[in-house]
Amino acid sequence: MSAFAAQAQDRTLDLNDLLRELVAQGRLGQDTAEQLLAIRRSSSNTQQHPLEFIAAQQVDDLTRPGKKLDLETLTIWLANLAGQPYLRIDPLKINVAAVTPLMSYAFAQRHKILAVAVDNEAVTIASAQPFVSSWEGNLTHVLKRPIKRVVANPADIQRFTVEFFRLAKSVSGASAVDTKTTNIGNF
Repeated sequence: MSAFAAQAQDRTLDLNDLLRELVAQGRLGQDTAEQLLAIRRSSSNTQQHPLEFIAAQQVDDLTRPGKKLDLETLTIWLANLAGQPYLRIDPLKINVAAVTPLMSYAFAQRHKILAVAVDNEAVTIASAQPFVSSWEGNLTHVLKRPIKRVVANPADIQRFTVEFFRLAKSVSGASAVDTKTTNIGNF
């Protein structure tokens, strides 16, 4: 575990820290890192996830000649940094009907997390903020089972949160019409 991960108690990712770590690992030049910070300071979109911001700048990955630090590469790097498994969200491998009732859309959006798997043992939750865990206790208590964390890229989490809940809503709406009852789908 790096010093980075050790000191991070419920901390949202900070662009400065991430750039420092990328420079320390030789993946980014110091001058490039400083340029990125300057761009971020002058940017109006400060809500953008730092990994999305870095990826959008199309900078070279110094450890992979000819390759960029794209969002997927950065997400895998972050997962390693945090010591959590990396997951590329594949909607075809996720049982949307099983995972969407586990938390409300509002809760998922507020914490930018998404349930991606559930079994008798645990619930697997994807997040792009591996050092934030304030939501875990609450969710463990409600679900009455342990949480397994994985790191996924922030764009996918946002996109699939919207898609999965929209799908779940349309499915529960359709089944409610079929059976002429309205108490289906207790979201």
